[in-house]
Amino acid sequence: MLAKDLRVSVRSVERWRRAWREGSMEALCSAGPANSPTIAGPQFAVLEKKLGKGPSIHRFDDACWTLPQVQTVIPRRLWLSLSVTTLWRLPKAARLILADACPPCTRTR
Repeated sequence: MLAKDLRVSVRSVERWRRAWREGSMEALCSAGPANSPTIAGPQFAVLEKKLGKGPSIHRFDDACWTLPQVQTVIPRRLWLSLSVTTLWRLPKAARLILADACPPCTRTR
């Protein structure tokens, strides 16, 4: 019933109860968000090379990269799935997408 009220799985409630029994209230404190997948150095070099060829090589019509387009290319080339938000939070990726991989853009939005 508690799991239904909290809209979580019964397994989560059992895990929380066990943590509370073994470590009191401090054991229930959040450890922070789960780690998001990220792009490692060698993987980023591969991505940089692929993006450097431009979106048209990957069958996109735009002259400039967009985050959703890059999100589509990553699993194809790196076997890694990243959300647009996670991708945007990667400083090197954002810099690459906004500057290095995109020629001066003439499109207006």
